[in-house]
Amino acid sequence: MPETQLLQPDRAFIDAVIADGGEDLKKCFQCATCSVACGLSTDHAPFPRKEMHWAQWGLKDRLMADPDIWLCHQCNDCSKRCPRQARPGDVLAAVRRQAVQHYAVPRRFASWVNNLGTMPLMFLLPAILLAAALLVRDPLGAALGVGPADGFYAEFFPHWLLISFFSLFVGLALLGGIVGVVRFWGAMKEADAASGLTTPAVGMMSSILRTLGSVFAHDRFGECETRRSRRWTHLLAFYGFLALFITTVWAVIDLYVNPMLGIASMYPFNLTHPMKFVANAGALLLIVGSAKAIWDRSQADASTETSTAFDWTFAWLLLAIGVTGLVIEILRFAAQPEVGAGFEATAYTLYFIHLVLVFGLLVYLPYSKFAHVLYRTVALVYAERTGRTRNGRLAASGA
Repeated sequence: MPETQLLQPDRAFIDAVIADGGEDLKKCFQCATCSVACGLSTDHAPFPRKEMHWAQWGLKDRLMADPDIWLCHQCNDCSKRCPRQARPGDVLAAVRRQAVQHYAVPRRFASWVNNLGTMPLMFLLPAILLAAALLVRDPLGAALGVGPADGFYAEFFPHWLLISFFSLFVGLALLGGIVGVVRFWGAMKEADAASGLTTPAVGMMSSILRTLGSVFAHDRFGECETRRSRRWTHLLAFYGFLALFITTVWAVIDLYVNPMLGIASMYPFNLTHPMKFVANAGALLLIVGSAKAIWDRSQADASTETSTAFDWTFAWLLLAIGVTGLVIEILRFAAQPEVGAGFEATAYTLYFIHLVLVFGLLVYLPYSKFAHVLYRTVALVYAERTGRTRNGRLAASGA
C-alpha cells in the first residue's frame, strides 16, 4: 500500500503566485499539454505540469526546492498551446519571483525592491549613501593620506572612494546572494532525498563546465519556438554587461595593481585604447539588448504572456545604465578645457545618477530579476549533476 502523505497547502502562497502574474493558475486541468509542448522538458523529468499541480495546491516547499522552475526559460510555447489559457509560463515566472523572495537575505528587501510603491525609496537610499560618501570625501582622503584625484570624474568622486563604496555594498549583497543559493542547493538535495532519488556520478566540475558552456551560448533559448528571438535579446544584453564588467575590473587593475608591478597606469583610457573599445561596444550591446527586450515585452501577446514590475524594472534599469554611461563619456570629452567649459555641473549630475542606477543593479542583484543569474545557474548545475538535462537521468534509490 502506498505511503500516506499529508499535504499542507499554503493559501497565502497561492494568493502571492496569483498576484505576481499567475492569475490563470486555477484554469489548469492537468492535461499535460504544457510538458509535451516544452522543448526543454525531458521524458524522465517533465515540467511544468507538476509545477502547475503543486502551485494549485499551494505546495510552496516543493516548489521552492524544485530546480525545474529555473530550467523554464519562459519562451511560452506551453502557454500558446494550453487549451485552457492557464499560461503555465507566467505561473512559473511568478513562482520564480516567489523563490527569489523566499531565499533573499534579508527576505523583506526583495519585496521592497520589486514593489512599485517602495521602489522610489530603494533608489533614494543609494542617492543618500552616495551623497554621504561625497560629504566625507575630503576629510577622509586627508586622513588616509590620499593625494589629489586625477581625472575628470575622479575630481568629483575619487576612484579610491568609489571602489571602496561599491566593494562594501556589493560585497554585502553577494554575501546574501551566496547564502540564498546555498540554502537553495540544500533544499534541492533534501527534496530529492525525500523522494528516494540518488545523485548520478556526474562530477561537479564537469557539471559546472557544461552549464557555463550552455549559459555563454544561451543554447537553451534555441529550443523555444514561440519566442526564439529572445535568445539574441538575452545574448546582446549578456555580453554587453560582461564587456562592461571586464572593462571595470581591468580599470581597477590598471589603477592599483599595475603601478605596484612597475607598469604605468593608462587610466583614464583614451578612445584608441582597446579597453575603451570593449567598453563602448559593451554599452551599445547593452542598450540594444535591453531596448529590444522592452520592445518585445510591449509587443507580446497578452493572452499568453504578461509582464510585471519585476520584469520591466530590470529591463529599463539596464537601458538607463547603458544610456547614461555613454552620455557621461561624451560629456567627459566635451568638458575638456580645449573643447569648452561649463559642462561640469551637467556631467557630474548625470554621473551621480549613473552611480545610483549601477548601485540599484548590483547591490539589489539578489532581490531583483537579476537574481536569475544566480539561481538559474545553480539550478542548471544541479540539473546537470543529477541528470535532469540532456542525456542524463535520475536514479531511484535501491534501483
